[in-house]
Amino acid sequence: MKHYYKVWMLASIATLSALTTSAQRKDKVDNYSQYLTVVDEYMPAPGQFINLYPEYTEGDDAARMAEKCTDLLKGAPADRQYSLVSLGGFGGYITFHFDHSIVNVDGEKDFIVRGNAYKDGAEPGIVMVSRDTNGNGLPDDEWFELAGSVTSPTYNYTINYSRNENKTADWSDSEGQNGTITRVVDVDEGGNEVPYHSQEFYPMWIEDNTYTLRGTRLPNNGVQTSTSPEYWTLSSYDWGYADNHPATDQEQSSFDISWAVDKDRKPVNLEFIDFVRVYTALNQECGWLGETSTEVTGAWDLHTDESLSAIDESLGSCVTFEDINLAEDSFWNGSDMTGEQTTDIWGSDVYKNTYYCNGFRFTNIYNPAWGSWSGFAISNKTDNTYVDYTTSQYNNCLGYGYDNSKNFAVVFPSGNNEAIDIDAEEGMNLTGFYLTNSAWNVDAYINGDGMTDGGFTNGDWCKLTIYAVLADNTTSMLDVYLADYRSDDASEHYYIKEWQWVDLSSLGKVTSLSFGISSSRNNEWGMTTPGYFCMDNFNGVADETAINEYEKATTNVATEVARYSVDGKLLSTPQSGLNIIRMSDGTVRKVFVK
Repeated sequence: MKHYYKVWMLASIATLSALTTSAQRKDKVDNYSQYLTVVDEYMPAPGQFINLYPEYTEGDDAARMAEKCTDLLKGAPADRQYSLVSLGGFGGYITFHFDHSIVNVDGEKDFIVRGNAYKDGAEPGIVMVSRDTNGNGLPDDEWFELAGSVTSPTYNYTINYSRNENKTADWSDSEGQNGTITRVVDVDEGGNEVPYHSQEFYPMWIEDNTYTLRGTRLPNNGVQTSTSPEYWTLSSYDWGYADNHPATDQEQSSFDISWAVDKDRKPVNLEFIDFVRVYTALNQECGWLGETSTEVTGAWDLHTDESLSAIDESLGSCVTFEDINLAEDSFWNGSDMTGEQTTDIWGSDVYKNTYYCNGFRFTNIYNPAWGSWSGFAISNKTDNTYVDYTTSQYNNCLGYGYDNSKNFAVVFPSGNNEAIDIDAEEGMNLTGFYLTNSAWNVDAYINGDGMTDGGFTNGDWCKLTIYAVLADNTTSMLDVYLADYRSDDASEHYYIKEWQWVDLSSLGKVTSLSFGISSSRNNEWGMTTPGYFCMDNFNGVADETAINEYEKATTNVATEVARYSVDGKLLSTPQSGLNIIRMSDGTVRKVFVK
């Protein structure tokens, strides 16, 4: 799998905000390591160790500082000199990943984040986890907090930091409090104040003079227990936080993915994670100790062999869409506009989202100017009727997914190159998927589409065409009739009204699938029948009933015989632009190649 990284300096944003599991990854390496591999982001709060651990050098930017963190933290702690990364005051964070996804092992803790705490010297940090849901190798998907033992923290706490002329930093928070990160000083023999740390406290690679961090704030744990000499006790919380117990205590430095909660504090079921984030969870100063700042000295997977085996088992397995945690009777269609901003084939500004699961990438395109979408939407709507476009677009004709499941995909192919891409260069042999009609399509078959007269009659049809790009760069196509009234015998007229299996096994090794819908009902502007279908259990297993129904609704697989450019030139391989393809069943297809 290709893997790309960038530095991300804002608070987390969910590309698909409802997702709660999925996305398994193995980098292409000769030997997999249990240890942290790459630091993706380093965004500390101001503090007395900032610009020192790691050390800032003039000209360093955020990417270079993240690289320096990687150099300090990657690999086994025993294989390198003792080193640490300081996160500064409240909200300062670091994000890192391993060379593989980490599996959630039932009943066991899954990974370690090591700090530098000691007895009565705890500087707790909150740990968050994320999956590479969109498969782009970046920590830009939804984040989940690992809930610890504190039952009454301050949620959604926000703090603003700003430079000051003393080279420290001022702060103000969401509770109306404000203050300054104090420069701690000692007194020499001559009675002169000498600062412990004289460097700039504000991260010097941040050009803006202010920035904001946010998260869950834990109650202060620092208590001054004596004044002469001055001594502070920073007590540990029971469990669930980084840099909270002595670094030698492996059990208390370990974390269970099953502790994950969503933004509403509801538990989520994460089978795998890809990224870990740690941030300082206290906003307090403790005399000569200065601000409380979480430190990280390393991280590793506790079950590397289990993680690698589970990844191998999951890639290419069935996609049921049940991992998407939708609100009751709702849908996701990309309108959160958190995908990649780009342009479509017509030049419109759109947002491209990718739902990545088990090695398959499902594309969604959202156009904010029109409030429209294409490709894949995810729904759990239970209404199986059509009322109007706004309320019924995400209904299927049954009101549930395959085998009475909740979630299913609504697919609207519109020529935006929305597809299912397969994360295997050599392609994959696919089994098939379950299909049914949308409620809107069924209403059009029965009552008419509002643009052509009446419902379907003798001779009418609506057809899904599946376009497969194969590993050798040739193409195959498969037609499935969503509704077929072509027979002169009215008793043979039908439309699909159950979850029906579509067999893809005869296609060979596939690298991508795309879809098109056509109909006998058209006017001068094009097809008037709604262009939707619904999908579930992609690359799943068919039951016998579904296989028998499939034989009635599908035509034989047609394979490519010859390919031509628009000027009639014979092509040996696909060429960008419009390709004219002659198929083995005698039909001619026009395919746009990216």
